[in-house]
Amino acid sequence: MEDQTRAHHRLDRLPARRRFDEVECTVSHLLRLPHPALQGRRYGEALLQGIASRGLGPGRAGVVEIGGGAGHIAEAAWRGEAGAFTQARWTSLDLSPALLAAQRRRVSEPSQPRGPHQRWAGLRADALDLPFRSRSLDGLVLANEVIADLPVAARRNTGAIRLVAELARVLAPGGAAVLTEFGGDFEPGPVQLLAAGGDGEHLEWSIDFRALRAAAGAAGLGVEELPLHALLGADLSVRCASYTDLWRLRRFASCDVFAAPEAQVRKRFPLLSRLLALELPELGSRRWPDATAPAGFAQLFRALILRR
Repeated sequence: MEDQTRAHHRLDRLPARRRFDEVECTVSHLLRLPHPALQGRRYGEALLQGIASRGLGPGRAGVVEIGGGAGHIAEAAWRGEAGAFTQARWTSLDLSPALLAAQRRRVSEPSQPRGPHQRWAGLRADALDLPFRSRSLDGLVLANEVIADLPVAARRNTGAIRLVAELARVLAPGGAAVLTEFGGDFEPGPVQLLAAGGDGEHLEWSIDFRALRAAAGAAGLGVEELPLHALLGADLSVRCASYTDLWRLRRFASCDVFAAPEAQVRKRFPLLSRLLALELPELGSRRWPDATAPAGFAQLFRALILRR
């Protein structure tokens, strides 16, 4: 019987904007635009620059992105400054036809300064059955805030462990993979995701990174783990809108779901920011990105780097 989470993404028809504004607002979505906490960079630029600073590059195979969301990271790599990954060959894999179409639209936009992405390709494929020959990828495989969407058995993300085995199969010498997600060295916990009317509803579980490190080591991969904010080079003292702030604000006003800096929010919504008691916490606060979570971005989000 097909895993419920896998079926959810395979059959997904929810528009990308609604999914990431309403159902699962990721850190990368909140920071997708140039941000002072990232020294004026977009999340995609900061992420890829951080990866490049650890000696990783696109190789001949380029970047394979598993679950590219709305396409913001691929766009940042083509139109921004992404270190060694700037304008690299890019292959997006996704089970969701709606998200794959959204990614294609974003990178195909001709009006941007660098025009449409000339080296992008999209494939509808399963992360647990990667459509590549063994030892064929000498570049980067990126899974940004994706592995919590993989199949779960007995409250554990067995899909993430299977993905590590697939990565060990397809990575060539010199190739690497970077997995970012929420979790740590503790037992997994559930996160129920839903939008108005139940659209997009599904269950995710936090990642036990101890299991991923063990699986990678057993598969012969080199392992490095660090906080995601360290990989991004983020300034955790910057105060900005949390998803909770934006949820309150959007009940009364129109605004993007973006972690706008505190001064910008208070200038645009002087009355509402006081009436709604917007918190606008520091990026390193336990209450960012979501005041209802058990801890915040700096405490929960990790980056796992696997090398062949």
